[in-house]
Amino acid sequence: MTPSLILRFVLLGACASLAAGCVSPCTANSEKLSALRRGMSYAETAQVMGCEGTQVSRASVESGALATMAWGGPDRPLSTHTLVEFQDGRLLSFTTGQRYGL
Repeated sequence: MTPSLILRFVLLGACASLAAGCVSPCTANSEKLSALRRGMSYAETAQVMGCEGTQVSRASVESGALATMAWGGPDRPLSTHTLVEFQDGRLLSFTTGQRYGL
């Protein structure tokens, strides 16, 4: 193997490790989903999920209006997501499903 090829493999491995490390703590899984409870605050929900979600509704959680936040997963975080709805800053419900109509 040439030094250039070895360097490419090392960089590829490093990138994969970083990506896995960044994705894992912040994705939904069955354990996290079973810990979610109706009435939890957004801060409590984010703590359970391992990070803040991504806002997908016009309204923010802080507004008190119906707001939807998203997290990757469960199972395949790139192709599935978990949508969590908040009303008055409190968890109302959550659903899981496929992203992008897949």
